[in-house]
Amino acid sequence: MAEVVWQGEVTHSTVLSSVPSDTWSDMSQKPKRKHAAMTAEVVPVPSSVVAAAAAVVAEGGHNDEPSSQPEKKPKKEQPSTSKEDLRSPEEITKQLEDTFDIRRSFITIEMPGIPIILETYPDLFTGKNMLLEFQRISKIDIDHTIQEYCVKFAPGIVELAKHTSGSAAILKQADQAKQDNAALKQYWDMVTALCLIPLLLKENIVEMVREIGEEDEVDPRGKVVPILIARGSIFKSDEFFLVAEETVLQEFEEFTMAFATLFSSYWVFNMQYPRTLNNTYNFVQKGILHLRDETPIPPPCKQLVQKLQKWSKIGKGKK
Repeated sequence: MAEVVWQGEVTHSTVLSSVPSDTWSDMSQKPKRKHAAMTAEVVPVPSSVVAAAAAVVAEGGHNDEPSSQPEKKPKKEQPSTSKEDLRSPEEITKQLEDTFDIRRSFITIEMPGIPIILETYPDLFTGKNMLLEFQRISKIDIDHTIQEYCVKFAPGIVELAKHTSGSAAILKQADQAKQDNAALKQYWDMVTALCLIPLLLKENIVEMVREIGEEDEVDPRGKVVPILIARGSIFKSDEFFLVAEETVLQEFEEFTMAFATLFSSYWVFNMQYPRTLNNTYNFVQKGILHLRDETPIPPPCKQLVQKLQKWSKIGKGKK
């Protein structure tokens, strides 16, 4: 297994072992918060809408037709040990709904550090609550929207990436994962597409996701900008950790959920995108979620959107 040196540490890596790791400048820099004038002008979704979505999530379902949704990896049962866990998901969601306005003012005006937000609102870092918070801010169900996009465009992203430097290792791992579990093909296609987007935009995936050994402990030291840590290969792991400001914030079993939460964290914490992933996150924001703000879409993102639209039209013409 190849070794990757990261900020003075030596770690084992598989999918990311062949990806250049020479641009780590933003990882340890002080995170930049958005000022009020920089924040995208979006209208918070009505509480009733988010509450309804949260109720469906709590029941393990979805508020849309499941036909286009890929099968997902089976969940592990997590034992309930604290008194706080005795509250129902609906009660937790209601509490977060009731404190939303106060929380947004606290985060956008006082600009507290993420560890303080975690201490003040610990429920925000459980289950899908970060995604629901993003939905309150943007009106967008990010998990569902990203899934729909990947179902439609993942083959096109893979096709474009085949001739892109650094994609071979990801594509090889993806093919092996699909051979090992064909029932999860659509899930692995989504994972593959999300991992290839930075490469297509000439950015470094290891700025977004870092793999550690399967037996290694997650070390948040030196990790300031939000990043995902995968214990083991992305295509084999069911342990993904969201880390920011030297704090482990939440653990996930599915990469797609972890990725959606990673992106959402920038909006929830009112943070600017890091320079090294500016194109990737702008593509997610404006190319996938169609969430506009006062800034133009970067040229590389616009070009990728156009290439995928062209691929889609050609594909429809062949049917």
